[in-house]
Amino acid sequence: MVSSADFTALFERTHVSLHRFLYRLSRNPADADDLLQEAFLTVWRKRDQYSGRGSLDGFLRRTAYRVYLNHRERRRRRAALALRAPKPAVETPADDSVERHDTVNFLFARIREGLDALPEEAREAFVLFRFEGLSCREISQLTQVPAKTVSTRVRRATLLLAARLRKYQNEMPIQ
Repeated sequence: MVSSADFTALFERTHVSLHRFLYRLSRNPADADDLLQEAFLTVWRKRDQYSGRGSLDGFLRRTAYRVYLNHRERRRRRAALALRAPKPAVETPADDSVERHDTVNFLFARIREGLDALPEEAREAFVLFRFEGLSCREISQLTQVPAKTVSTRVRRATLLLAARLRKYQNEMPIQ
């Protein structure tokens, strides 16, 4: 059982890194905020299920990942029922050089498109491995997928993303 003091300490110690973890999975800061709240609320509600085996941080991270998976499924169902709104255009800052800004925007847009085009399992493994810095073993424990499968998904995502980005090499505004 997790006490109120333990829960408060857990929140203070982990909320920033857990928010970053959820942001990288969801790719939306507002969703990451909501998911973070839902994850901590779920851990608080299920605090009697924590038996003390394993780390409390691991229990929280697994709970947050499951909250994200539920969110993703709800979002997928909603997307099947409604059209997606177009993404807002990025404004050019006045003090930055236009060419540099165009190049950076071009690269970020291509990377975002490449990540979005990856199969969901490969994208999640890639994000957890490359951006969150988790090992294949840690991702395996988190997602309950064999470590070899995680490794294969990360490699597949890397190869697909690299191939997609190579196509844009000659299209960059400034080289």
